[in-house]
Amino acid sequence: MADEIPTVQILDKKNYFSQSLISLPSALPYPPLPPSSLRLRTSVLSLTVNNFTYAALGNLLRWWDVHPLPSSTPAPYNDSSKYGRISAWGYAQVLESTVAAIPKGSYLWGYVPLGTLPEDLQVSLHPSIADQVIVTSAHRKDAMPIYNRYFIYLPSTTTTITTTTTTSSRAEEIARKTTGVAHDAALRVMHATAFLMESFAFSSTPSRVVAPGAGPDDGQSDDPSWSAADADLSDSTVLIFAPGSKAGALFAALLGARKAGEDRPRRIVGVTSGFSQAFVEGTGLYDSVVLTSAEPMSVFTDREEKRVVVFDFGGRAGVAQRWAGTLTPEYPSLQFVGVGSAILDPKVAESVFAAAAKSPAPAYKAARVNAGDMRPRAIKAIGEEEYWAEEARSWEVFRRHGIKGLKMNWGEGMGDVLKGWDRLARGEVLPSEGLVYKL
Repeated sequence: MADEIPTVQILDKKNYFSQSLISLPSALPYPPLPPSSLRLRTSVLSLTVNNFTYAALGNLLRWWDVHPLPSSTPAPYNDSSKYGRISAWGYAQVLESTVAAIPKGSYLWGYVPLGTLPEDLQVSLHPSIADQVIVTSAHRKDAMPIYNRYFIYLPSTTTTITTTTTTSSRAEEIARKTTGVAHDAALRVMHATAFLMESFAFSSTPSRVVAPGAGPDDGQSDDPSWSAADADLSDSTVLIFAPGSKAGALFAALLGARKAGEDRPRRIVGVTSGFSQAFVEGTGLYDSVVLTSAEPMSVFTDREEKRVVVFDFGGRAGVAQRWAGTLTPEYPSLQFVGVGSAILDPKVAESVFAAAAKSPAPAYKAARVNAGDMRPRAIKAIGEEEYWAEEARSWEVFRRHGIKGLKMNWGEGMGDVLKGWDRLARGEVLPSEGLVYKL
């Protein structure tokens, strides 16, 4: 592995559907590793709609800067004004280390580049959480904290991470053993967002309520416009758009686990396209499932709801906003919460974002979820050790079982990664599929 010619995915920034697999022979040999550093090579990653969001908003939110073009990139791809690299979530193997507590052979889970080229990162151990490390490299200083935090897995705990699922005669047994690894890559960051929303932004405990949106990320201040009343979902109907998305399904599962008659919503309704209907119904996470083509008011029969809360996890063509606009005259206290976005064609992405920025304020109250800013507030509310313990306990349930009907489909190598990227761009990936790759 150390002498292999590394390859990386490079995207056209203006047309991120267009990708190239670039070999970097001149990257060898690798230079000596600086002090307090790790040399990491991506080992397992997952592709989701999020990857395209990182590309679409890469200039605005500095996502192109997290994994810059290598110095060995050949022309014309070395022009960073035109080309760039986007990241995924998964595991990276520690090839070399100058950090005594993280030996060679360990793995880190977090935000990893798409490619087999190792990256050298300066890091510092978390002062109080033993299994976490923070990236301190200069080129990452402007990245949101959530992207600079990695979880450590020492060599004694990583046997299933190193297993390849596609070449063994024991493929069925290995797939079972690596289910947790696949879920880590495909679902863990989605769970973190859903957990922050359910346990804090929409908590029934006033002392835990934090604002869901962007704002100061030091945990020292909060949005005064967000209150316990905004967080209260009891006696409300919750409409989840893109209910087949991984984050939407995880949020529905967490809400559905609340006790009926106490802090559970009256109803959790999945509003879906016909393409995803069968999968959404099969998850068993929703009290009812309706099509986006339905008349919005047809969802409400007894009209006893205190209010309606719309969660948009990436519904297409502004369908969630249209529903919210239709429902607001009947439910003036309607709350709209934007969480994700659909894959946008690069040809229209900039115009869509520009139009959204110029749009007049809607008649309903709207908020936009930002997990990176929510987390410091949640940590401030209950303390860091308790926060991470709670998130870990919640995640372990989904790590074992995942989402009903969601199958993790493993690929191997960067060739398969590029095929998966193309399938996502063409809209061919089924809602019942999770795309996971071993490099």
